[in-house]
This record gives sequence, C-alpha cells and structure tokens, in this order.
Amino acid sequence: MSASPTGLSTGPVRGVGVGTVGATAIVASVVIVAFHRPAPLARLLDAIVTPDLEVVVVNVGDDPAVSDVIASGARGVVEIAVRGNPGFAAGVNAGVAAARGNVVVFMNDDATLGPADLRALTDAVVAGADVAVPRVVDSDGRVERTIAALPTPKALACEWLILPDEPIGALRRHLHVEKWRLPSRPERVDAVAAVAVAVRRTLVVNEPMPEGYFLYWEESEWFWNLRERGARVEYRPEATCRHDGGRSDVRPEKSRLLARNAVRCVRRTQGRGAGVAAYVIVVLWNARLAIADGARAGLGRVPRTQAHARRAGFRAAIGSWRELR
Repeated sequence: MSASPTGLSTGPVRGVGVGTVGATAIVASVVIVAFHRPAPLARLLDAIVTPDLEVVVVNVGDDPAVSDVIASGARGVVEIAVRGNPGFAAGVNAGVAAARGNVVVFMNDDATLGPADLRALTDAVVAGADVAVPRVVDSDGRVERTIAALPTPKALACEWLILPDEPIGALRRHLHVEKWRLPSRPERVDAVAAVAVAVRRTLVVNEPMPEGYFLYWEESEWFWNLRERGARVEYRPEATCRHDGGRSDVRPEKSRLLARNAVRCVRRTQGRGAGVAAYVIVVLWNARLAIADGARAGLGRVPRTQAHARRAGFRAAIGSWRELR
C-alpha cells in the first residue's frame, strides 16, 4: 500500500498502459471517483475513453465489480484501489496525484460527459480559464442550476434559508441570486456544484480538494480558496454533463452532512464569528425544511422517508455547534 500526498492510504495502481496512452499526446487526464456503481461507470468509460485522454479511476472501497469493469475491453484505464471510503475529496486528490495531463477533469461515476464536451472544457482551460465547469442536466434532460454563492453567512441566509431553488420572476429582476443563474453563454462564476470540473493540474495540486468533510461542502471551501488565489472559474454551457444524482436525492445521511458541513465550511473559511452566524442560519434552514416536508408528508405530497431525512438534518444542525470549537 502507498500514501497519497494528502495521506490517503491506497492500494496498488493497476491497469493496462499505466503511464502511457499509446503514442498519442495526452489532451487531458480524466479522474473518476467510483463507488460501488459498476454499471454507470461502464457507461461513462464507453463514452469517454479515447486515445488522447488519460483516464484514472479511483476505486473507492476496492470493489472487485468496479475492477472488472475497468479491466474489460482494451481500455488502458489506470485504476487506483482505495481501502475503505475516505470521501470524495480524498478520491479526487489521489487521482490527481496519478494523473499526467496539464488539464485534469475530475468527476463522480454518476456523471456522463462525451468526448466533445470534455474537449470543450479542456479548451476553455487551455484558453485561459483556471477552472471550467459544464452545463449539467438530470437523467430526464432537465437543466440543473449548479452555480452557487461562496459560503458567507449572508449567502446562506439568502440562498439557503429564505429563497427557493427555482427563480421567482418578480424578484429575479431586482436580486442577484447565484443559484438562480443559468447562463446561455460562457460566464465567470464564483462557485458551482462539483459534478464535473476541469482544472489546471498545477492549481489542484497546489490547492487540493479539502478532505475534512467526507461529502458535501468540500467544493465550497475549495472555490473559496481558489477565489483567494485569484483563480478564474468559468461556466461553459457549450459542454453538457448528465448527472444522475442531484438535489432531488433526499436521504438522512445526506441531510446530516449538509447541515453539519455548512457550519464547518464557514468556520474554516471565515472564522468563529462567521461560524456562529452560520450556525443560527443553518438551524433555521433545517427547521423550515423539517416543518415544510413534515406537513407535505402528512398530506401525501412527499414520501414519509423524505420527512424523516429532514428531521435528521434538523437534529444534525442543532448538534453542529460542535463545529465552532
């Protein structure tokens, strides 16, 4: 076993053509963090494996079924086996450490990008962006709003506690709300959901994804740190990524992590005073979700499991005062 630059313990690097992609120059390295989902991974690999792309799959949990998918066919994919589940950021960092391209595109295994979309993101970085992100659609082809505000208490109050995810027509003309943005042309943004991200390899090596979250909010801290470095982040709607997850996925563990990590993120990026303000906002936000979905579940409008998940998030929000210590 070996350790990544961030201390992650990994197994052997496996794969055909490790360190080479034939005689073709590498346009970019694609890092896929895979977690026990062999079927979506197979679909993704079928879509992206081309001679000019280096593909690195981080097999979280060292799943034999995932290894079988990677080994099938003449893919030439590099596999990094990871014992246990240290989280998404640790998986990204382990994959980046093995990647050789000047541009790295990192993504989950429930996302799908085609070669043309990968090329568009890579070209954007080569042309001057430090980070480029695609337009994201769900499994039904509906566009997801993935642009986000940086995690200040004010942004949490406005974009998480008070305002709904979908734009309100009358307010849209008077308020600048990051999560309501849906550009039709390339635009500079502060932060996004990290469904698929193209980045200069030197940048992500010098500013790795924060590993102190397990899941959720790690990209918010990362984009905060990139802003501090003056990095240019671009939303590129000419590239489209399909994502099978998203905000519609409401589970107790996800709700708990979202609540706790929101306070952790603000505390880590802006200090204890901002963290205290964030704590109050996060408690109120989760109380609103729990009350609203509890009422909807009683009327049969949402599953009772969703109401249960919201209550779990509220309890985690109450307990997130521990993040202020």
